[in-house]
Amino acid sequence: MTFIHAVTLQDAGGASRVEEYERQFAELAGGGYALSFTYARTALVAILRAAGLRPGDEVLLSPLTCKVVPLAVLAGGFRPVYVDIDSGTLNLDPARAATALTPRTRAVLFQRTYGLAGGASEAMAFARARDLCFVEDSAQCMPSPGSWCGDVAVFSANGGKPLSAGSGGVAVFRDPALARAVAELRGALPVAPLGSAVRARIDAWVRNRLLTPRLYWPALELARRASASYRPRPIPEEIASEVTAPSARLHPLHAAGGLHAVAGAAQVARHRAASCVWYASALGECSTLASTSPAGEGLYYFPVMVRRKQDLLREASRRGVEIVPWPVTTPIYPVTDVEQLGRYGYVSGTCPVAEEVAAGLVGLPTDPRVSGKERERAVALVREFLRGDE
Repeated sequence: MTFIHAVTLQDAGGASRVEEYERQFAELAGGGYALSFTYARTALVAILRAAGLRPGDEVLLSPLTCKVVPLAVLAGGFRPVYVDIDSGTLNLDPARAATALTPRTRAVLFQRTYGLAGGASEAMAFARARDLCFVEDSAQCMPSPGSWCGDVAVFSANGGKPLSAGSGGVAVFRDPALARAVAELRGALPVAPLGSAVRARIDAWVRNRLLTPRLYWPALELARRASASYRPRPIPEEIASEVTAPSARLHPLHAAGGLHAVAGAAQVARHRAASCVWYASALGECSTLASTSPAGEGLYYFPVMVRRKQDLLREASRRGVEIVPWPVTTPIYPVTDVEQLGRYGYVSGTCPVAEEVAAGLVGLPTDPRVSGKERERAVALVREFLRGDE
């Protein structure tokens, strides 16, 4: 693990705290080398550049994703090329990837949706057989040895993520040469200002301590109204505000929150895993994705498919039941207008499985702030709608 100390932040008055956070994060994720950034999207851009991609090169990725992922690809000057998903795994379907290959294809970005692992090893084999860079988007995973299988993965520990700490994004590497190249790029970034670190820590604290399931919907509505991230803007403006401007190294205050979260990660993972087991048992006979979910994993959300998704979400909001609308109506979160998808390089109709899944997929919460009683309320509402679909 000595390599970590050779490449991490070396500013006086905080370097040791950031280094220790990276060391412990790497151990939590099963070993390797860790490099931290303020956001996982920053790490993604650095990895693709360090892997040798040039402007105009293409990156294969799932359309069932958050818009910051294609924005990060575009920020690097690369072109996102979407590959449809497998409806059982919710992840990019390796069997469809070959049809998307062109002479400019240079990388496969494999997102583990909700933390699900299905298709990861097959996608890695596909990439390696064609000498493509294989990057795992593990931002929706609890960091663990099973949360990545290749040479590099990107995690998020910001507020609301599986390891909710307000402590930025972390890239974990098994390839020391790639880690060194990314570290060199990271060295050109500024240290995040204290104010941004304070805001990140406060956001994580509010989410973890104050955001009860009954407050979930009012908080989401407030975020939709207040945050520019939920509004369509010119793509250069989105890239600047969502990717370029926040790109930085961690402030020591970020790392302090990360160290606290890592210390409690095992307990969080157990709660998430137990929640998934409970959901699978409670919904096992219903028409859901429970049978294809690895119920023993600590998933970000427990996936369920319903036919009247928007009606369900409206009723959940009315009753104060936390059911997560990720995605909302289109595959790319939080885009709701199909006319806006082209801005992110996606052509409507080209990934029909992802579009069908987006129309019906909801997530049931698994994090520790959700009690057994709140899980029961969520399941009761879902079962009510599933019975109506029969």
